[in-house]
Amino acid sequence: MPIADAGEPGPRGVRLSGAVDPFAVVILSGIAAVILAVWLLGRFYPGSGMEQLGLRSAREISETREQLEADDLNQMLAAHNARRRARGEREVTEADMELRVARDVQDQQRRREAYLADRELDQLLEATNARRRARGLPERTREQVREEFGGKPPADD
Repeated sequence: MPIADAGEPGPRGVRLSGAVDPFAVVILSGIAAVILAVWLLGRFYPGSGMEQLGLRSAREISETREQLEADDLNQMLAAHNARRRARGEREVTEADMELRVARDVQDQQRRREAYLADRELDQLLEATNARRRARGLPERTREQVREEFGGKPPADD
């Protein structure tokens, strides 16, 4: 079936026209105008979109958090020193507190390493004793292993 020329009736009796439907022009123009307006608004409006929505960047959040933590530390230190002054003891500085925390962290790390070494020794001893049992040999104890390898007994904390 040949295609109808413009102005001639189409297959269903509908007249085909080379012109665009006015409704489609209005809708497409409106969509284009909205997109252009949003783009121009974002391009030339001062500030960022996050500010307009009341949001903050990750950097601003971390800076605020650090400032609040510093303020909390200063307040706690001031309250601690006020109690110490009331008892007649010397005041504690921020450097003293940092040194105390560093010592506590080192002590905690030392105890953790000792605990992990103790667990590792138990696991190795269990595997060794399983092989020794399979061969009919007597099991070894922790004391025998420490004596053999020159390890010192764990300090009681």
